[in-house]
Amino acid sequence: MLTKASASLTARVPDPQSMSGYLPFAGRNAIVEMSIGIQFGQQFDQQIAAETIKAEFVAEFPKFEPIQMFTVNIGAQQFPIGVSNPTPTINGFNLTKVKTDGTPARVLRAMGNVLSVHFLEYTSWKGTKPQAISYVTRCLKKMAIIERNPATSVLLRYVDRFTFDGAPEEATAGKLFRPDNKFLASKLLDRGYQWHCNSGWFEPLVGSAPALHQLNIASGMMQNAVGVAVDHNSIYTLPKPFNSVAELTQGAGERASLEAILDRQHTANADLLKNLLNQEMLNTIGLRG
Repeated sequence: MLTKASASLTARVPDPQSMSGYLPFAGRNAIVEMSIGIQFGQQFDQQIAAETIKAEFVAEFPKFEPIQMFTVNIGAQQFPIGVSNPTPTINGFNLTKVKTDGTPARVLRAMGNVLSVHFLEYTSWKGTKPQAISYVTRCLKKMAIIERNPATSVLLRYVDRFTFDGAPEEATAGKLFRPDNKFLASKLLDRGYQWHCNSGWFEPLVGSAPALHQLNIASGMMQNAVGVAVDHNSIYTLPKPFNSVAELTQGAGERASLEAILDRQHTANADLLKNLLNQEMLNTIGLRG
């Protein structure tokens, strides 16, 4: 017969099966990357953009990499022509601040008609948002293009990753997500660790003006462990384009400021995670469901 003390001790022995579960990628949060972008009506002159922005940020983003685009013709040719190698053209560039291990910590990118800032070492929205706005503002002032190439959309993207601590065969979506969430197909909750689910929808962001939300969730082997990546992209098309840096940063009329738009997109991302993740994970990363 168990004594009172031994019964208490026995009750505290954990079940090995219940010990397996998901862990957030970055410890206190699960964020692999957060990026903020501004889309413009037309493509940039990449040569001018590269020269002006590279000089402005040489101390903060010392590594410069051009992004090349190749044009390849596929299909039958109407007239015989000589064989030639595709000629690369510069379609954009990256300015990178690297970590001590050589991997990117922050990236400032101009590509096509989008100017974006990527944070791969995320601390907090309070600290990261003003830095991103400052980078964008400095770029636009140096490039001096917004008066003739207005801003048309604001983009905010979060990529979260959760790593499974346990044997792969024990990993299921039901150990990470709420059973009643509205974003993940319910049949995936008990279908092992290899699956994906993609969706897109519009919902109001500023007043009645909607934003497009794209959500891609995938589970599989990531760096020798089972991982789940939650990729949420919010694209808000301005009701009317911004034609000056002052309008973009301060807002005008029915158009909210860049900061106000980003705050609403950030809140939408947090609300999505609160509906998607189970309460245990929300507590771990500091969100309240």
